[in-house]
Amino acid sequence: MRYWHRLLPSDPGRKRLRTASKVTLSVISSVMVMMIIILYAGGHVTAAIFAGVVGMMGILVVNDDTEKEKKLTTVLLALSSACSLTIGSWLAKWGMAADLFLLLVVFLALYLQRFGSRYFSICMIAFMSFYFATLLKVDFTQVPWLFASILTGILFAYFYNFILIHDKPEEVLKRSMASFHLQANLTLNLVIEIVRDIKMDKQRLLNLDRNVKKLGDYARVVSNELGTTEPGKIWPGLSTSQLRLYIFDTAMLMETLSPSIRRLKEHRALENHAIRSSLLQVIQSIREAEVLNREQVHYLENAAASLQTLRELLWTLNPDEDNGEWLYLIRRIESIANHIIDGAFGLQQSLQQANEHHIGQRTEEQENDEQEEQDEEYGIRPTTKKAIQALIAGGLSIILGHIYSPAHQYWILLSCFVVLLGTETVGRTLVKAVQRSIGTFLGAIAGFIIAMYLTGIQDIVMLFICVFLAFYLLPISYTLMMFWITMLLALMYDILLGGINQQLMIARVIDTVAGVGLGFAVSALIYPHRTRDKVTTSTVEYLNSLKEYLNNYIDRFSEKHTAFNLADLALELDQLLETLIEDASPLYRGWFGRSGIHQQLTVLTAINFYAKHLTASSTRKSQLNTDERFEDLLNHVQRSLTENIDALSAAVRGEGQARIVNLDEERRQVERLPEKSKSSDHELLNHLRLLHNVHYIWRINESIVYLARQLGAEPKNKDQ
Repeated sequence: MRYWHRLLPSDPGRKRLRTASKVTLSVISSVMVMMIIILYAGGHVTAAIFAGVVGMMGILVVNDDTEKEKKLTTVLLALSSACSLTIGSWLAKWGMAADLFLLLVVFLALYLQRFGSRYFSICMIAFMSFYFATLLKVDFTQVPWLFASILTGILFAYFYNFILIHDKPEEVLKRSMASFHLQANLTLNLVIEIVRDIKMDKQRLLNLDRNVKKLGDYARVVSNELGTTEPGKIWPGLSTSQLRLYIFDTAMLMETLSPSIRRLKEHRALENHAIRSSLLQVIQSIREAEVLNREQVHYLENAAASLQTLRELLWTLNPDEDNGEWLYLIRRIESIANHIIDGAFGLQQSLQQANEHHIGQRTEEQENDEQEEQDEEYGIRPTTKKAIQALIAGGLSIILGHIYSPAHQYWILLSCFVVLLGTETVGRTLVKAVQRSIGTFLGAIAGFIIAMYLTGIQDIVMLFICVFLAFYLLPISYTLMMFWITMLLALMYDILLGGINQQLMIARVIDTVAGVGLGFAVSALIYPHRTRDKVTTSTVEYLNSLKEYLNNYIDRFSEKHTAFNLADLALELDQLLETLIEDASPLYRGWFGRSGIHQQLTVLTAINFYAKHLTASSTRKSQLNTDERFEDLLNHVQRSLTENIDALSAAVRGEGQARIVNLDEERRQVERLPEKSKSSDHELLNHLRLLHNVHYIWRINESIVYLARQLGAEPKNKDQ
């Protein structure tokens, strides 16, 4: 049961399972129906295999924004495939004309992406249909059978995609939240085990870090779902901002618990029985609380009572040299746990009001994130550059294919075309090329061995297993996906060509390596988009969002702004950092040797951690109370932070001599405690609250200054 609970949240929203299931069922149904038709009406098994290919493509390549657009694209795929198949069978005897047509399809597939994903989908199935026609040397007598295959494949793709396994955003969000809660509870279970055991278990702590990271990934998945789905349709009364804030607080509690528990162990704080028992009670009560179940509000009340007990215990302990640091750690845990419980009560209250008064769900304006075109203002558009790269690489692939493998002259082109898809930079192209080569090599070996021992219906069953595993594992690993796809192709060759031999599989591996090598070479030489340039762009985008986030946070100390959701901004920062890390992966994974990017990512990760804790640990009020004496100072800090972030952005871009300013003196002024004899208890409390709320601002600035100086920035004279 424990392993089952670990498996359930591993696929948030069960998206991978649904996609792989739809593809597999569409392939199975298309192949089986065509096989029955062939048995009764005559024909060749190639028609059944082609029906499976169309059934698979009819689901995989349809990526429009709305369901209406997806349905139209699915219908248009049938027309595109039929036209391409007809042209392919007609041009097969003309040689060069067929090559030129295929190059035109490759060019248009990438060039027309600027107008929407539909055009790419249409061109992609046209490419695969033409490739299939030339691979099997289709003539006009076989075309009617293949038309029947197209109709069968598209009908089943439509049936599974829009009728039987219809994707409903509300169901996906509900399942994603269930996965998030399961992973949160698994993480809390591990925390409970660590707290109960007084000894330091490093393996458990490492396991906790992995679970916290996984929960952060799930938080981003749910946050993305909330961008397109109104939670009030599932849980009447809840708003997007409420649920997003709860998700943020839960993820931040886990991020706080992981390092805090480790340091509490190091300081031997958990050997204090009262502290350990009280902390355990809080964690257990939070784990038991079913936040979105309006019938389980008593668990929240237990959690609030446990937190109050911990708070009262902390009040009895005076900080000294022995316990000062670990008391601060527990107070941080108490603060964020309090945010979670307050937010959970707010969710429960909204659910109860909607249930009792039938007021319907709250709706809020969804931000329409109008995606700005990333096209260059001057010069050639990125889509045009990618299309030109594909055209040149495709031409070279066809020439090489005719020389090396005239019987399968387009295999090199297929590998070259696929490796250029979705790879924006030279580095990403290299990574994908290596992954495809490794997956193909291993899959060819496994496919050759398995094909030797399987016959008849066993080949068909294994083929379907390969389809499912390939597309279930695609979001996890492109290498694993290529492994199963290559096995699938080996089995298809075994079925279509009446057997498979070692020379054929070796030839396909060589074709793949040649194709991906050509794709990489062209991407590196023709209109190259350097990985470092992409990382620079992503870093500057992250820093601009960080600047907006910090300005909004500091504005809470005045009356400039009050109506914004910092949790949303923090989650967006998190997503931007993940994108940056992904863009930089070819550099820090060593594809280009030692690049020095690892230190930059480490510092930016620390900045992101501090930035999230500004919202997670601060006082939850629209405006933070502060002494009027500090207003001008905080305004100065805000301006200095903005200038430092701009200086860091300039240093990242390598523009001029960036100047940064240290805020040590400003920090000393803020942290200078007022004299007790001249200040009331209320003033002292406000000052302590101020110190708490600005603590991570200093940490962020220190990290910005450090990274800027590493990139060549110079200290700025305060008098300048």
